[in-house]
This record gives sequence, C-alpha cells and structure tokens, in this order.
Amino acid sequence: MADKKSIVLYAELEKWPNKNQMQSLLVDAGLKVKVGQYSIRIDCESHFVFQQYGMDISEPMIEADADSFEQLIHDAKKVSIALSRGGIRHRFEIYNVDNQLVAYLHHDWPSELG
Repeated sequence: MADKKSIVLYAELEKWPNKNQMQSLLVDAGLKVKVGQYSIRIDCESHFVFQQYGMDISEPMIEADADSFEQLIHDAKKVSIALSRGGIRHRFEIYNVDNQLVAYLHHDWPSELG
C-alpha cells in the first residue's frame, strides 16, 4: 500500500495464538476482519495484516503501515486492545517517515528504550 515514505509499525508477540483464536480475539473486540488462507486482514483505514498464518516455515508476522500517523495509531490501538483483552503479551513500535519512534503500544512489555 504505502511507499518507502510511509508511517510503519513493527510488532512483536511473545506467543502467537492459532489463526482461529486470533480471528476470535479481533472480532470479539469489534474489529472487522477478512480471513485468507494464510492471513487475517483488518478492515481499517491503514494497511494492517497478520500474515503467514498456517505456514510451517516461520512464525506469523504483522505488516502494518499507513499514509498518516493518525491512521496507523488509531488502528494499532484497536488491535493492541484486542490482543490485551486476550492476554497476548505484545509490543507495537510506530515509526514516522524519518524512521523516528513516535508511538509505543504494548501489553505487559515495558519499553527497552527508557
């Protein structure tokens, strides 16, 4: 979606729930999702996708970016709340177009930055 001048989110989850559990967590939090064979896409303004679900080659990953900070932080907060309600330990770092950290969202994962 976004080019190299976009707002980007880097994510880490301590333990990934299976794809059906993740779908339930997101839907139970009021998010609309589109489930593919190996992905869960959040229906939102930013580009927010849980990828590589059901593949044995690696852990799933999150790909998220947007054209504006407001878009990405709004959507990332919703996803973070959903994961927190499910007890999923995670952290989201959001970087601006200059690759500076502008937001840090987490559940039970303090910042290592300070």
